[in-house]
Amino acid sequence: MNVFVIAVFASLIVYLVVGYFVGRNVKNVDDYYVAGRSAPVFLIVGSLVASYISTGAFLGETGETASGAFMPVMIVGVMQCTGYLFGSNLFGRYIRRSQCLTIPEYFGARFQSVRMRKLSAIIMVISVTAYMLSVTQGISTLMSSLTGMSYKSCVVIAWASFTIFTIWSGSPGVLVTDTMMFCVFIVAAVIAIPSVFINVGGWDTAIANLANSTDVPGIISATGSPEYIASTGQTTLWAIFYGVVWIFVVMISPWQTSRYMMAKDEHVVMRSAIWASLGVIITTSCLYFTGAFITLKAPGLGTETIIYASFNMMPRIVGVVLLTGILAAGISSGSTFLSLCGFAVTNDLFIKKDKTDEKSLLRFSRNGMLVVSLCVLVMAYFNPPAIFWVMYFGGAVIAGSWALVSISSIWSKNISEKGAFYGMLLGFIGCFFTRLGEALGFFTIPTMWLDSFAVGIYLSVIGVLAGNKLSAPTAAEIAERKKMFVVPESEKDPVRMWKTYRLWRVYACFAFLFAIIMVTKYAIPYLNALR
Repeated sequence: MNVFVIAVFASLIVYLVVGYFVGRNVKNVDDYYVAGRSAPVFLIVGSLVASYISTGAFLGETGETASGAFMPVMIVGVMQCTGYLFGSNLFGRYIRRSQCLTIPEYFGARFQSVRMRKLSAIIMVISVTAYMLSVTQGISTLMSSLTGMSYKSCVVIAWASFTIFTIWSGSPGVLVTDTMMFCVFIVAAVIAIPSVFINVGGWDTAIANLANSTDVPGIISATGSPEYIASTGQTTLWAIFYGVVWIFVVMISPWQTSRYMMAKDEHVVMRSAIWASLGVIITTSCLYFTGAFITLKAPGLGTETIIYASFNMMPRIVGVVLLTGILAAGISSGSTFLSLCGFAVTNDLFIKKDKTDEKSLLRFSRNGMLVVSLCVLVMAYFNPPAIFWVMYFGGAVIAGSWALVSISSIWSKNISEKGAFYGMLLGFIGCFFTRLGEALGFFTIPTMWLDSFAVGIYLSVIGVLAGNKLSAPTAAEIAERKKMFVVPESEKDPVRMWKTYRLWRVYACFAFLFAIIMVTKYAIPYLNALR
């Protein structure tokens, strides 16, 4: 057994032990679902970043950049990080005020509708299950590469690695282990990425060599590799389009916005979103450059790109840390997605809290989570890995069906229950079946304007307008919306408001600095190398 395998399994044991002890303090549904609504900034940031940066980023997106999609993926990555800022301001702080346990419960309360709650829960389970499948495949791919075990055996181990402690400890366990894993993979990235830069001759040399690469021509050009564009149709315009899609995903997706429900207060929500945006931009940007740099030594590896670098382009101990970090990223996301699915099934589909005692509800919640995890296990076991595209499937479905209704539920006075229901239903049908038909080869999308997300948004708009014509908002719906604009007295402390405002100025300075770095360390050296 080599040092890589020892590190991987040792980390799994640590997460299981921590999850067990955290779970011992879970006494009621508020603890289990929203961690008692007492989480500080550090835990919320850790969970936000960890639930986003998973094997999809380390293996899927980095593999895409190595295949020639550096700039398209970079554009999507930077754009989507602004979703934290929009999401916390336009949606997250308000759903926290609702005092609901889950996002589907919020929709049910906002529109005074059981069917709205159930519909949103079904959509969430489908989209989040796709994400969980992507994560499970990513962890399994990594384990298989490290241990030499079969992919299917690794699927079972990966499934167990995040299922056991998540079922037992609920949201408190997810928050704590997410933050632990966040620290692990951030440290791993900080240590490992410079090793790759040094291995390829330094930053400036690597940029010059990539600009004139014959293995993947145009890999870091403004549009991406011509071969990659020819085979996928992904251009800069595609990247901008999907950047908008992922802004909405980060704004309203349950695996992000549910974290705000656990925050101690609204200032924690705002500050966490800023720090999360900073963390994701820095980490993913470095990963994308790293993926491109690795092609100078080994082009054409796809999702194996980072794994290759861990074995061959950095000191052994650094490679161990990086692979452990990738594993941690995958497990953290898996635990988040599993908890969301389990909560939706037990809280929003099959149970009424007011008719069930706390212990029975906790037991049912854990059993429901187990059933969902078993479904994912079966799908991952019998399907080959497709990490990048499965991840994008889940994101497109949630954005196409939820985006319009989510934002309108806060900012529109005119949206009614029927408008919200038909908007979400038609958006889901359009997005899901367009994406499914394309994946199964029934048809080919001729233009991005008929992409699954776009079709979902078109139909969602039609559904909202038609539903609003059929009925106006009721007095109860109007009253429920007004409640969300009542700012709690605890949020009006001038000192705390100033600290939050000051952090916005820090973010503005960071954005300016990031732009300068991209110009001076990427654009200018790249153009000079082409002369």
